[in-house]
Amino acid sequence: MITYKYALERAREYLRDSEIPLQLTHEGEFSDGWFFCYQSKEYLETGNSSAQLAGNGPFLIDKQSGELHVLGTAKPLEAYLDDYVRGKSGKSE
Repeated sequence: MITYKYALERAREYLRDSEIPLQLTHEGEFSDGWFFCYQSKEYLETGNSSAQLAGNGPFLIDKQSGELHVLGTAKPLEAYLDDYVRGKSGKSE
């Protein structure tokens, strides 16, 4: 099992791999890990809508494996988290 500190560092590493500066905007814990949302640093600092990201889905870090999973944007975050938990439960049956 990994720690929140490890998950946060992993999330920051993921964002550092981008061609533009990105910043975490929201994070939280759920039963199987932690989720992270992000936006362009320029947009957050200036409010310039042309710098705002579009289609940037949140991602999660699994508590057990430390794996990073990118989520979609079509549904609310909670729906993706529920799907992830159900999917893991189905694999163990």
